[in-house]
Order: sequence, then C-alpha cells, then structure tokens
Amino acid sequence: MELLLAVVLLLIVIVYYIDWRMKSALALCVLAASAVTISCSGTPSATQAAKPYAQPTALTLDAHTTRTDDGRVVISGTTNLPDGLKMCIEVQEGRLPLGTPKIVASDCNVIVKDGTFVSNPLWRAVPNTSFTRKGWPKNILVNDRLKPFPAGRFKIHFEAMFTGFWQTPQVLTALGGEGGKKLKSQILKARDTDVIDSPMAVDYLLTLPVPPISPGAKAISLVRAAILMVPDKGRSAGDVQANLDLFLSSPGLRAGKGWAAQAKSPAAYEVSYDFIDGDKGEQALWTANLTTGEVKYENEYGKMFSWTPDN
Repeated sequence: MELLLAVVLLLIVIVYYIDWRMKSALALCVLAASAVTISCSGTPSATQAAKPYAQPTALTLDAHTTRTDDGRVVISGTTNLPDGLKMCIEVQEGRLPLGTPKIVASDCNVIVKDGTFVSNPLWRAVPNTSFTRKGWPKNILVNDRLKPFPAGRFKIHFEAMFTGFWQTPQVLTALGGEGGKKLKSQILKARDTDVIDSPMAVDYLLTLPVPPISPGAKAISLVRAAILMVPDKGRSAGDVQANLDLFLSSPGLRAGKGWAAQAKSPAAYEVSYDFIDGDKGEQALWTANLTTGEVKYENEYGKMFSWTPDN
C-alpha cells in the first residue's frame, strides 16, 4: 500500500513537472514571437522582408519652410523618391556676374527617409562689409556673415545625381540603374540634351515663402552681428559671432545648446549662448534692444566673446 502511494505521488510530481515545462516553453515562444517570428520547435523563421520600392508612374517632390527659434530656415517636405536617396538643397538669391544663380545657403547631404526629407537649419550668407577679413585664422569664416533670411519668397533648388558617387547601390537599383535613364517626371531633367539616352537627374526649382522672423530671433541676430567696445581695450576686431567662432576653435570648448532669447519687455531681450568648457556647461549673456539696436554684454563670458584684438 505504501509502495503504491509513493508511485502515485511520483506520477503526480512528474505530471506537474511536464505541465510546468510545457507552460514555460509556451511562454518563451510567446515572448520570442513579440521580437521575431520563430517556431516553438526553436527553429527561427525568416523575418518579414521590407516592402520593396515600386517605381511610381511619376516622381514627385513637395516642400515648405519653417524657422528655428534662432531664426534659421529649415526646408522639409515629402517625395516618392526611394528612401536613402541623397540630394542637395540650395537657396538662390539673385545672380552672379556671369549670370549663374547666386547660392546663399545650401545643405548637400539631405537624405530621404520614410518618404520625407529635412534640411539642416540654414543661415543666409551675405558678404562681410562690417570688419576686416584679414588676419583671421583660415578655419574662421569671415568672408561672409551668416544672417537670418528676411521674410519673403525664395527660389529653392533641389538636385540629385543618379551616380555611384551620389547614391548607394540600393538606391540606384530602385531607380532602375545608374543614370535613371528610364525615369520620367517634371522634377527630372536630362543631363545631356544632345542624346536620346541621356542620364537623368533631379533638377527642380520651387519658389517658397519664408515666414517672418520672430522678435527673439531678431534679438539674437543683433547680438551675433554686434561689434562692441570694451573699456581699456577698444573696439573689437570682429563681431560677436566671429569672436565666438574663434574662441570655440580652442581645445576644450565646444557649442552646447547655442543661442536663445528671452523677452524682458516688448523691446528688450536677454540673449544667451550656451557652450561647453571641458565637461562643464557655461553661458554667455547679452542684452539687445529691438527699438534702438543697442547690444550690451552682461556677464564675464559675454564680455569675453565681445572682443578680439586687431589682427
């Protein structure tokens, strides 16, 4: 009798053990299935392949502009060009002496992702007529000054070559091969109009409105362009942005959050520049008056970045 009881107890234990193992295996299968499709036998199945790019009847591209808090312009939009395609976005304003469009801003590393694209924030480059361009280190760009775009309409040029230098093999395959010779669209142009089998390229021009600049961005622009007097030192050899670029080229200094502005009254703003010194965050401060255009440094770092000796 005792032997029979022992056998029954052993069988119960075995049944519970088997039941526990089966539930554990099922739980593992459920957990694994949430990350990747596998069979409960432990043999992984193929993951679902990404949906292949299907060439549309016509390639399209649409875009618009927005502003960042510091006044730069961002160009973004949608397209049915394949994901991963690289293109160049240029802002044109007027023409050069020989008649070619004058490019005042550009981003030539814009990548299409999920049918959308977005440029880096862009300043408008204008010739420097405010201070001497001589004597500055070569890595400090002073031939042009980078300013906010005024509100208005600007010509935006979109360009992309279908070559191995510009595009990945995957993108070229999606477009039907290098050159994209079989593609048709109003956003494309033949690179050689003398032949019937010319390579194609994205060559598309839109005229887009740029929104007005905010009062805070105007205050930041005033500070960036200010050439200040410092007691016992005299007038700075460069504007605040040139001085700041010079200081940030020193080892251990780098940009942090960058420019920001806070209203103190309808016309007066406190303008700050956040940067990193070593591993510590620091801030330079100025005030800017939108009515008078006056700029003053407020703290030690603001004073430091407000003056550079004559070169």
